[in-house]
Amino acid sequence: MKIESVTAYPVGLPLEENLQWGAMSVSTKGGIVVEVKTDEGLIGVGEAGFSSEYFSTVGPLINDQLGPLIIGRDPQDISALWHDMMRSTHMWGRRGIETYALSGIDIALWDLFGKITSQPVHRLLGTAQNSVRAYYAPSFKHPDMAIKEAIQATELGYTAIKLRVDGNLRSAVSLVSQVRTAVGNSIDLMVDANMCYDRRGALALAKEFQDLGVFWLEEPIMSRSLSQYINDHSWLADRVDLPLAGGESLLTRYEYIDLMAKLPFDYIQPDAASVGGISELKRIGDMSSSWNLKLVPHIGCSSGTGIGLAAALNVILSCDNAPLIEVDAYGGLGWEGFLTNPLNVQNGQLISNNQPGIGVTLAPSGREQFSLLPRV
Repeated sequence: MKIESVTAYPVGLPLEENLQWGAMSVSTKGGIVVEVKTDEGLIGVGEAGFSSEYFSTVGPLINDQLGPLIIGRDPQDISALWHDMMRSTHMWGRRGIETYALSGIDIALWDLFGKITSQPVHRLLGTAQNSVRAYYAPSFKHPDMAIKEAIQATELGYTAIKLRVDGNLRSAVSLVSQVRTAVGNSIDLMVDANMCYDRRGALALAKEFQDLGVFWLEEPIMSRSLSQYINDHSWLADRVDLPLAGGESLLTRYEYIDLMAKLPFDYIQPDAASVGGISELKRIGDMSSSWNLKLVPHIGCSSGTGIGLAAALNVILSCDNAPLIEVDAYGGLGWEGFLTNPLNVQNGQLISNNQPGIGVTLAPSGREQFSLLPRV
């Protein structure tokens, strides 16, 4: 069996109202789908990066650079293919759009491997658990809407919710306090500050959230380099008892080595669609277990294909230190009509459907229906 083609294309759904996460605002929920096809007609699917907005750069890397590199190769040689693709990006910097592209192909290769062997990917990795607690992740909203969405989440069975806050300490504390009052103390509240604060501001914020019983505070400090990111959050971790989470922007295990050595976070958040695919997410998960850290992968909420979520779920189910998974509040399980078998949350748990591969399949008309490419 040989790889016959590797194809990337953007899909998405225009929004009636922009969604905001920190400095990022999107008008389209979308992602970059990667398909790897064999000469026997089998197709594996993956997702590259957080958003369809990257297609103008990530797409050509897949279609014109990394894809042709592996055509004619055995799709089951996933580790060899991964390292060959990584080595080929040496002159490009080995991070950013290069790892986004590699990630999408790697996820598709694992999906393909599962279909070849008729096994779900988590079985191939070594199943450690059969389901995982899901937390609801909406975008940044004003208090009235944040409260409404939090209550809706509890009605859907979620027992954990992540709130987004801005750089105004007073309004951030007020929002979390109001949501806490609305949902009660039995619901865990995480807070993502999206790097809106300096060190002193983050310290004040963390102390306020500690008193409100926040489950974790995510990436509160603005950092412009990896060393600053690690050192500043380590500084904060030494001064508060509140658990911290972060790492979604780090790429490959090599960047996580320095982070784990300093232990700035209790929960680490690599993203399968950017960090290096299923292969690298699994390696990082096993590394983090050695440091007694919890793995809670980031899921790109600006996407909505359900493919990146399925990839992360399979890795989580193979790790004994992965207690939670992020589920985007706006179609994160997959848009209606895009997948034939989207994942679903039952009683607050995301459960594998145990289908071969990553567990989700594109609907026959999904690509055409949600395509963001110009119509011809």
